[in-house]
Amino acid sequence: MIIPSIDLRRGRAVQLREGREHVLDGGDPMPWLDRFARVGEVAVIDLDGALGEGNNEALIRSMLERARCRVGGGIRDAATARNWLDRGAKKIILGTRAEPALLRELPRERVVVALDARDEEVVVDGWRRGTGQTLWDRLRDLAPLAGGFLVTVVQNEGRMTGVDLEWAKRVAEAAAPARLTLAGGVRSVEEIAALDALGIDAQVGMA
Repeated sequence: MIIPSIDLRRGRAVQLREGREHVLDGGDPMPWLDRFARVGEVAVIDLDGALGEGNNEALIRSMLERARCRVGGGIRDAATARNWLDRGAKKIILGTRAEPALLRELPRERVVVALDARDEEVVVDGWRRGTGQTLWDRLRDLAPLAGGFLVTVVQNEGRMTGVDLEWAKRVAEAAAPARLTLAGGVRSVEEIAALDALGIDAQVGMA
């Protein structure tokens, strides 16, 4: 399954390379939402919220009225997570604050844990800070509490360099029983089909 992604910065749809370099400004996100929503749920990521530089809450509320969305970026407590679910988000995406105590307060099937990995180390705070934890350790610790995982390969983000399918299969096995969504580097329909055959969803932005 394809999960189209819309990253929001100051009210506009953008694409960043490796989370830093601004490479694309898509302008008004609504036309993109209308186009992407035809394939199913759309991931809407508030980059300003994730970076602690404001938020796009009003815009996201409008997007939820228009399409089926999963929402992430800047969700740091159970109250905020439940608020988005009450407002119509199909799922919420938790990143830095995805810890067992918080996950136990939320409906597991509607929570996607975002793990951003650079060279298999989990990074946080908008990909700016390493945690010293490996991707594999975090998957092991959180798999019993998450409905799904969104694993972003940071060094491939925005580069369309392709996906290592053998590595993706290992990640999916480590994430089980939660379903894996993979992001970073996805570049072709054939690649998406290969991931689907492994039971992995593909989140696409630049592609």
